[in-house]
Amino acid sequence: MATVKSKDPAAPTKEAAVRKFSIEKLRENCRQLFGVSTSTFDGVTYRLTGKYTIDEMKARIDAWEKKGVK
Repeated sequence: MATVKSKDPAAPTKEAAVRKFSIEKLRENCRQLFGVSTSTFDGVTYRLTGKYTIDEMKARIDAWEKKGVK
C-alpha cells in the first residue's frame, strides 16, 4: 500500500490524529497544531490531566473560544 505524504509539514498526519499526547507535548506544539498561543492553550487546559488526540484538543479549543467572556 502506498502512503501519500502531505506537502505541509505542519499538518497533522492521520496517524498523529488518532494518537494520544500529553498536555505538555500538545502545549509545546500548540501554535503549529491549533494556531493558538501558549497562554490560550493554558486557559483551555486549566486543570486538565491525561492524554488527548489532536482532534479532541482542537474541539476543546474551539468550544472554549466560542464561550466568550463573562
